[in-house]
Amino acid sequence: MTAGVILLEVDDVSACEVRGSRVSSREFAASFPRDEDRDAIDAWDRGALAFLIVDRGVVVGTCGTHGPPDADGSVEFGWGLVEDARGRGIGSCAVAQMLAEVRRRHPVARLVAHTEWRAAGEVVVADSPASESILVRLGFTGDPPPTVPAQRAWRLPAGPVTATSPGTSPRTA
Repeated sequence: MTAGVILLEVDDVSACEVRGSRVSSREFAASFPRDEDRDAIDAWDRGALAFLIVDRGVVVGTCGTHGPPDADGSVEFGWGLVEDARGRGIGSCAVAQMLAEVRRRHPVARLVAHTEWRAAGEVVVADSPASESILVRLGFTGDPPPTVPAQRAWRLPAGPVTATSPGTSPRTA
């Protein structure tokens, strides 16, 4: 795990700080909040779980669910980091922590994430291969890669989430 990465559950105060309607009591990264972070706060308003991702005392992103479990018992989630925080293991650490908390609250839920695929010339490529790598390390199984720009669904059945190191096999405990 990356030392110094913690999640702070969004509350009324932090929601106002992210929206800019209250002076922040925390240090925000220069490009935080992004539109996606404000979307996470809006989802929190509708009953979703939302967390601020904090690296060494600085808020660098958000993660959380899109809402409570749906009729199928699935919980969709997402995360995002400011550009400067990417590529350092912060996302992997934050997502593993968040999923452990989601499992604690919804132990029988299936977890679902989506990644974007876009056209790159005549081929379609993952918009964020790093995000897909995080999901693989956490044991998620992806639908076949799309052949046209679209979203790719990733699923993890009910059970505890166990992160693995890069280069090892993913597993659930």
